[in-house]
Parts: sequence; C-alpha cells; structure tokens
Amino acid sequence: TLFPQREQTVKTMEGINPLNIPQQRFLQRLLSLHVVNDADLNQIWEEIHQPANNEYLGRDLNDTLSTINRSLKPAFALEIRSVALALDLGTNAEDEDADRPKIYHTIINCNGDDISKANSNPDMTKNPHELALFRLIIERLIEKSQEDNDDNDDDDDAEENDNEGSPRKRRRRDRRGAGCQASLSRMAMINLRTELKGAHAGKLSISQVENALNLFVAQGWLVQAANPKGEGERTPDARKKKRTSFGGSYLQLGPRSYMEFSEFLTNAGLEKEILPQLLSH
Repeated sequence: TLFPQREQTVKTMEGINPLNIPQQRFLQRLLSLHVVNDADLNQIWEEIHQPANNEYLGRDLNDTLSTINRSLKPAFALEIRSVALALDLGTNAEDEDADRPKIYHTIINCNGDDISKANSNPDMTKNPHELALFRLIIERLIEKSQEDNDDNDDDDDAEENDNEGSPRKRRRRDRRGAGCQASLSRMAMINLRTELKGAHAGKLSISQVENALNLFVAQGWLVQAANPKGEGERTPDARKKKRTSFGGSYLQLGPRSYMEFSEFLTNAGLEKEILPQLLSH
C-alpha cells in the first residue's frame, strides 16, 4: 500500500476516507511517473477503471483526482495539481499541435512554495548544494527570458502605436500563460556551479552536476528545449540524434516547476501574467 508508515493515520483521522485499491494503484502510477500529460493519465485511468468491480475508481479522471486529493491533502500535505502549458521540445517540426497547450499532472508538496523547502518533496534531491544550483538555474532562466522580452520590445519600438494591433501589444498577449520561454544549454548549466557562493562554493563537480541535471529532467523539474539557435534541430536526422541524447542539449523549466514553485518564480522576476494556468482538483 501507499505510505505504509502512515496507513493507520489515514484510516483513523476524522473526516478522511482511506483510498480504495484502484485509487491506490492509480496514485502509485502517478507517483512513479513524476509528471504525466493528460492523454497518458487518461489511458492509465482507463487501464485501472473496472466498472464491474465493487471498488470504485471514479466517474472519470477529474472525479478520481478530486477524490484522491480529499484524502491526500489533509493526511500528507500533498496534492495532485495540473498545469496547461505549451512546451517547444524541439523534437518534431511537423507536429501541428506542438504550440498548443497540453495539460500535465503531478503531485506537489503543499507545505511550501520555495526551493529551500523542496527537500520535503520525496522526489527532490536532498543535497543542499544541488538545491542551490537548481535555484540559480531557475533565476538565470528567468533573467534570460526577461532579457529576450526586452530585446523584442526594443525591436518593436519603431512600430509602436496606441492601438491593440501594435507588435508589442500582440507580443504581450502571446506571452500570457506561456511560461518562461528561455532555455540554457547543459554546458551553461554545468558552468553555473562555479558561480555558487558561500557554503555552496566549490562543492559540486562536473559529474555531480551532470547527474543532478539528469535527475531534474527525469522528475519533470526541467525538460528538453529546442535549440534557440536553430542549428539543424528541425531536420529529421537532428531530431533522431536528439532523441538518443537524454534530455537534449538545451533545457527549460518543466511543468513540475510551475506547479510546485509558482510563487518562487514570480518572486524571482517572472511576470504573473506569463505563468501558465494552474488547475486544482
């Protein structure tokens, strides 16, 4: 069963219903995947859903997520949360749906919205130096996003006017809910280890950072990104090569970072209107 050390607590806490076997199986699948898109989670729901079974998974996916949250949140301070986000992964130039937002789901820690508290999440690294690096990576991605947006606004100044069709206003509308559009190469992220200060200075080797980046990607905190320079990423051969490289050469913020650290992202400078839409159940 899930969380065996707390099973008795869930059963005896007033007002909290224990999850039945199908609901536990569904939650376990979600936990193991870290982050899953809506189509894949619906497929998991269909696999576990058994109408003839006396134990009820739920009317549909949303009903199941709401039911699980009613037990999960008060018992463990964890919650299933979702986000609508369009990610340019740079993997398929012919995918017409690549720019359309997709819904992603994960389980977040409700006790805090700061990276310093992230180690309370069972998936996140417990190494304080890796956490400091993760914080620095997020800050640099947001700084780069702001710089790119400022450069685009400067380019539009010559065409600026007061109507809603001006390039700057169109660009701001397009950015709403789009998330942080910046990416950094893996090498740039590895080199950030030299910029860690205080107790974190000189504590991470190149191999440690590489392993940490792999962990961040595997768990959905970061995801691969298209090459911003467009150096052959969109050719079939380049896409095939990219698929064999774990996480890609460039990385961007992943869905899980928006769901777990939205307040930290805005405090670090990401405009609230740019944050993707968060969905609660």
